Amino acid sequence: MPLMRPAIRSLLAVLLVAGCGSDDGDIQADAAPPATFTWHQDVAPLLAEHCTGCHTEGGIAPMSLEDYQTAATFAPTIAAKTAEGVMPPWDAVSTDDCSPRLGWRDDPRLTPEEIDMLQTWADEDAPLGDPATAAPIPDPPDLTLVDATHRVKPEVGFAPSGDGDQFICYVLDPGIANPAWITGFHVVPSDLTVAHHAVVTAVPPDSQDELAALTGPDGYFDCFGGVNVPQSSFVGVWVPGSLPFEAPDGMGIPFVAGSKLVLQLHYHPIGGDHPPERSEVQLRVIETRPEKQLLFFAIGNAPSEPILLPGPNDDGVVHFEIPAGVTDHTETMKFPIDIPDTPQRFPIVSAFPHMHYVGVDLQATLKRNPAVSDEPGEECLIKVPHWNFDWQRTYLYDADIAQLPTVGDGDELTLKCTYDNTMENPYVRRALEEQGLELPVDVSLGESTLDEMCIAAFGLIVD
Repeated sequence: MPLMRPAIRSLLAVLLVAGCGSDDGDIQADAAPPATFTWHQDVAPLLAEHCTGCHTEGGIAPMSLEDYQTAATFAPTIAAKTAEGVMPPWDAVSTDDCSPRLGWRDDPRLTPEEIDMLQTWADEDAPLGDPATAAPIPDPPDLTLVDATHRVKPEVGFAPSGDGDQFICYVLDPGIANPAWITGFHVVPSDLTVAHHAVVTAVPPDSQDELAALTGPDGYFDCFGGVNVPQSSFVGVWVPGSLPFEAPDGMGIPFVAGSKLVLQLHYHPIGGDHPPERSEVQLRVIETRPEKQLLFFAIGNAPSEPILLPGPNDDGVVHFEIPAGVTDHTETMKFPIDIPDTPQRFPIVSAFPHMHYVGVDLQATLKRNPAVSDEPGEECLIKVPHWNFDWQRTYLYDADIAQLPTVGDGDELTLKCTYDNTMENPYVRRALEEQGLELPVDVSLGESTLDEMCIAAFGLIVD
């Protein structure tokens, strides 16, 4: 929504209240000043653009913000949550100790002027405005993958129920018999009221025996931390309102012939029973090798030295453990990059941070080998200072290839994760409730609800 128009309207309002432009004295001294911002002229277009991907009828959010009455009722909450930066959900932000030099694609965050607008609208009791001169509502984004070549969904759906979060992994066969490359990806849930986010991985034929051992008769299995199957590779992440992933022109994600997909769905039932949910995975696949490939690699989850560095609660033995009742606990890992026999540097196009419920902050920093790079010696790639397990996503740099940060042989990646294992952390309270526990417990590396992780996956462009 353009900001110039509201700013001009605000200036005119000030001039009118001051008496400018009125020679006949018709403006009464006790007349109410015109509203600074109104629903029809300002707020409705802004919420449609930034909020209704989730806050829509039948969406994952607890209320729809598509109609005036509901939005006006929640106007103080809307103003408070946007001012806090909680909404729209977006965890990758700049801080004093980490300011990535590039912005992010599809960043839904509001500008300071837009946040001020919502606060003013709430302070003035959410004026409606004139529907006859309503500003146009932006068209909703197209959430269908263009020219999808493969669409697969579970034969048997899972019926979410109860109050706790549920994590279900579906095994899907896209029927891709030849080596291929993915140029587009999307997930379309059948029930947006319970589908909270999804992660899709590919499992090659050599690892499908392990996958089959996990899979139940209906084609799915319970899972939390991820798919614990060797050689599985990352395909993509979906969150409510996210646009289909589009690989840059001339690029694709390699897909091994005969691989199966694992669709991990995070369900958030919020009480009650729901009908079986069957999310569809959409792929656009080509069999002609693209000019460049997108490859994903992950660092993290180091259990011991030398990668895991001494921490504040190690008691003489370096290990990954977050003691119960401890806040601001850190685990730091340094990963040397060893790519022998090539001077090539690889552009980093995306970052995907991952922790569980106890995590509160993750930061990834790249220290370059000065002998092979003329880029900044040290660069912070991503920071999520208010980690929220419910809103995981892949963050893509909004820049041309030539501007992207690069990584190469001799560099070093540092991953620092911070945890709060106290009852002050609302996600700890939630995890304990799901396990029927009342007090925090010591937390170690692992896949289950009360285990933790410290991972960052990066997308590289490879010739």
